[in-house]
Amino acid sequence: MKFSLFALPIIAMSLFLVGLCGNIFSPSTFKKSSSTTKTINLETPQGEKIELDNLSKNEKLKGKWILLDFWASWNSESMKDRNVLNEVYSQYNSKNLEIVSVSLDNSKERWKTAIAQNNSSWLELSDLQGWESAVCNKYKVSGLPYHVLLNPKGEIVKTAITNQELVEVLKEVL
Repeated sequence: MKFSLFALPIIAMSLFLVGLCGNIFSPSTFKKSSSTTKTINLETPQGEKIELDNLSKNEKLKGKWILLDFWASWNSESMKDRNVLNEVYSQYNSKNLEIVSVSLDNSKERWKTAIAQNNSSWLELSDLQGWESAVCNKYKVSGLPYHVLLNPKGEIVKTAITNQELVEVLKEVL
């Protein structure tokens, strides 16, 4: 009988802990909340809002291959890269490629000045949040310049493409 009385508190404590852990580790605890999925809206230099997640549904971009170009006016490699992108755009735009540049600038004035200097003719976007932009997390941008190639369905085909890789991939798919 002594064993039973001694075991009773241990059994009770064990049941309590199992119940507690059952609540903590239940599958519902690990479900992602749909409210944490945030729509990423960026703006053109003219102030037009563009929803990044729906680029492939945009009339100008629908059915096209999209090269997301992440850059910043303060990054010298990005600025050099934009010269190469001008060549890529002139060569592949007629073959169903559009470029969408996403700036990680914080200053609208510097961003607009860099666009004017580059004379780009593709879609330019930014939320002027720099590295704090949600787009950095979404596409895992870790350095600049950084490229993401999307197929006409909006699916990621390749990321962190160097200029040489970009040309090779574009030759394959277009």
